[in-house]
Parts: sequence; structure tokens; C-alpha cells
Amino acid sequence: MIPDRQGFVRVRASFPGSVDLRVRVGEAVYPGRALVIVEGAREVETLSARNPGYVREILVEDGVDVAEGTLLLIVEEIAVS
Repeated sequence: MIPDRQGFVRVRASFPGSVDLRVRVGEAVYPGRALVIVEGAREVETLSARNPGYVREILVEDGVDVAEGTLLLIVEEIAVS
């Protein structure tokens, strides 16, 4: 999860599975804060924030099944000086 030039991080599913959202739009996040959990047939992945920021947009509904590479949410990172 690398930010683009505008500081937006696009969080994607790395394998197919069911989505368990842990945040809401506008919510502040901090390093290590769980954003979403993807539960597949054989594995579970917790995707967490790497830097402080805010949840800008959520693109999936909680509990839905997604394919590998599906864009789940966008986080706007805050520049820390």
C-alpha cells in the first residue's frame, strides 16, 4: 500500500474472500490500525494503516465477497513533519 502523488492509499484485496470493514468514511486512522479484514478459503489478512490519515472512501459493502485485486477503500495520508 503505497500512497500516490496526492497522498491517497488504495487498499486492495490480495486474494478472493469476504470483507470485514473495521472503519468508516471520515474516520481518523493511525499506524497499525486495522482497516479491513479479508477472509479467504485458506487464509485471513488484516490490512492496516501504515501512516496517520483519514478514510476517504469505502468502495465495498461489509460482508461481501470480493475478487483478488478488488479496490476496497481509499485512505488519505497526513504528512507528518
